[in-house]
Amino acid sequence: MGTVVGGIALAKFGPGTTFRLGAETTDGHGTSQGAWIENGLIDAGGSHEPYLFVVRCGGQSTNAREVYEHEQSEEVIRKLKDQGVEVFHTHLYKGFGMAAEKTEMEDTVRTAAIVHRLGMKIDTYIQWDSMMYETFFAEEPRAKDWIQCDAIGQPVMIEYGYQQSFRYLPCFSNQEFIDYLKKVVRFAVTEVKTDFIHFDNFTLSAEPNSCHCAACKTGFRQYLRSKYSADERKSRFGFENIDYVNPPLWNATNRPEKLRVIADPVFQEWIDYRCQTMADALKQMEELIHSLNAAVVIEINYGGVVGYNSPWIRGTDFARLLPHTQVFWDESDSNSELTEDGRLLTAIRTYKLARTYHNVVLTYIAVSETAIAECLAFNQTIGFAGESPLSEDVVKYIAFYRKQRDLYVGAEDLAPVAVLRSYASITYNNAAAGLSALLVEQTLIQAKIPFQLIADGHLADLSPATCKVLILPNTECLSGEQIEAIQRYVAAGGGLVATEQTGLYDAWRRMRVEPGLKDLIAGQASIHGHKKRAAETAAAGGLQRKTVGGGRTVYIPAIEFDGPLPPDEPYFNLGTDFWRRPKNWEDIVDAISWAAGEKFPISVKAPDSIAMNLLEQTAKQRRILHLVNYDMEKNPSVSNIAIQCATPKGKPAKAIQFYSPEAESGRPIDFHMEGAEAVFIAPTLQAYGVVTVSW
Repeated sequence: MGTVVGGIALAKFGPGTTFRLGAETTDGHGTSQGAWIENGLIDAGGSHEPYLFVVRCGGQSTNAREVYEHEQSEEVIRKLKDQGVEVFHTHLYKGFGMAAEKTEMEDTVRTAAIVHRLGMKIDTYIQWDSMMYETFFAEEPRAKDWIQCDAIGQPVMIEYGYQQSFRYLPCFSNQEFIDYLKKVVRFAVTEVKTDFIHFDNFTLSAEPNSCHCAACKTGFRQYLRSKYSADERKSRFGFENIDYVNPPLWNATNRPEKLRVIADPVFQEWIDYRCQTMADALKQMEELIHSLNAAVVIEINYGGVVGYNSPWIRGTDFARLLPHTQVFWDESDSNSELTEDGRLLTAIRTYKLARTYHNVVLTYIAVSETAIAECLAFNQTIGFAGESPLSEDVVKYIAFYRKQRDLYVGAEDLAPVAVLRSYASITYNNAAAGLSALLVEQTLIQAKIPFQLIADGHLADLSPATCKVLILPNTECLSGEQIEAIQRYVAAGGGLVATEQTGLYDAWRRMRVEPGLKDLIAGQASIHGHKKRAAETAAAGGLQRKTVGGGRTVYIPAIEFDGPLPPDEPYFNLGTDFWRRPKNWEDIVDAISWAAGEKFPISVKAPDSIAMNLLEQTAKQRRILHLVNYDMEKNPSVSNIAIQCATPKGKPAKAIQFYSPEAESGRPIDFHMEGAEAVFIAPTLQAYGVVTVSW
């Protein structure tokens, strides 16, 4: 049985310690698809809602038509260009059908011509998951068979405050609908001559509203036949014939949101099928788009790492989707801040996930200066600047970014630590495995240890040369192939930190007779004796260290959440209440440091309100440190930030400079060398600063 990654062909690791996949995609001639975005993205616009949708929703003003026309006027586009915007975002298709939207789609053609004449690029909005049936059925009567239906045959509608019952959800198991959407995409590329396609609402409905149409039932069964041999099906389900296997059914006493652990093999496979269906549909769009124009950038409104169980609730798995995109949206509305109770709320996880797959994230950065600074530090570009008119802070940061673009383009993350976000572990037990991952990540963020997020498919290529420490945060489910990859990594000299129930189940969440990592880590018992052994280990001093081959391993029996555990329902959403360091965060830091066997390339001593990101531009012989202040209200300026930054062996630093939107560019910083480390104090930090260490 293979690693659970949905059959995606994964690329090898890039330079340094960066695990980035998107750049491997080419047009067949060695040219990266959507290559222009390698120089960064500054995207903004008016509204992406067409006039037809505004009217149908019943929320329009009496001058709605004038507002619609103004939002895509040359006046607005020129104003945004003058403010530094380089990509204009506008509507194209909302889901009413191409016939109903013909006039407004032609408006977009004219808008695109203006945008291109002004030397900008055009970003066009396409609705992924809506079919406005009143007009769509009139254009295409066959579409009545393309919609999602629940278990009793009723249409599944989008959930927007009970006010949009005219929006049916299309079924992505139905090839006829996908073929229709391809006509919209073809129009975008050939008629609009778009540079950028935004697929909005890239999601499926949560249970109990998943699709039970004939296409889904047939597709699900065929998926199981192609995925498993007859013998494997018998191992998986207890029987071979899956002709009558159906999607999960629910009732008033058996609610999906109450399901704490997903152990039913059919439920597990249904989640996998839904995720794969979405990935396959996106892949079809990617192939069509890049066959027409390899320069077009593809973006989906996927969401970020915000604590909900995306495969289970939304039918989306980042490891299958993001290799097909260059950009994704995260519409999370939490503030980037240090709270009164010490929680550092950030979008850092989401940005790190994007960097793993060579993607850019679009977020609502205009909500605060800290959010803008965070985006530049971890996204390495502006992303979505907002809607016209732009805020003063956004304009200020756009100007800084454009002036200092050289600091960002081509910079690769330096991350000696990798955290595995295991599909099976988190999907089947988000309340435990998902929480542990969040807590470990929070520890790393607040301890200012540079790290990357990786997926199951990266384990096979993991090397101590690119990653000093692998962290498995309560990674309950590991396949045999994954365990072998981890063993090779440790034997070659890699450091390993495993916590709690890591490796006690296989990839199907079947209980192992013996712990899967028993030869690598000390102190862990089988599942039957795990709680008792964990308590004994904790009482004996907690961390269990071991040297294996050329590597070092540490077992941590518990990650102690400082507060009440997640509620049993609904769906174990790990909201920002859980984004805090665990009680034993210092033990986790000690474990990571010991497992590494050497110092990390950066040490930043600063208040908890400061976060950092470390990158390198090898060709320009410099490392780049980004600093962000998450407590601007109470501490608008922070002094005495002590930094030790290593340079490559035998190459002492020759210059250190500080950049910020407020300071004069390239202000020199005094430093001295201590071995291979440049030691210095950063200038007073306001919201954001960048330090370059050149050798």
